[in-house]
Amino acid sequence: MDKRVVSLLLAAVFACAAAPGFAGKHDPMDIPVYERVESTNGIPPSAARIKAAILHAGKTRGWTMVESEPGRVTLRYAPRTHEVVVAVRYDNNGFKIEYVSSVEMNYRMKGGAPEIHGNYNRWIRNLSQDIQMSPVFHRAEAAAP
Repeated sequence: MDKRVVSLLLAAVFACAAAPGFAGKHDPMDIPVYERVESTNGIPPSAARIKAAILHAGKTRGWTMVESEPGRVTLRYAPRTHEVVVAVRYDNNGFKIEYVSSVEMNYRMKGGAPEIHGNYNRWIRNLSQDIQMSPVFHRAEAAAP
């Protein structure tokens, strides 16, 4: 075989080996649990206050409200070419974030378990923490770092 054919074969082998890496990153999708909200400002949580905290946290992180109905707020986050839509269900005591859809986040089911780009898990974790730490529930001095 001449050097050119060998080079082409090696290039093809390396391309095939690298293809799964180019297909996109997949991590197990975090499925958030229902989170109770604790208030430190002496005012007990309510559905209206939890909704306000969800909207405040979403806005702070760049999420936009897509839809709102009693007990549920749908939020969209779209940095660059990626997009995530989640529903945040809430009641008088807490909230739960649920995956709705995504674009270019490599969502798939594998072995009966959802997988998605790792950024999704970070975005959801940040949103949840910001809801919990919202000024709606905390005194200014309690919320300060």
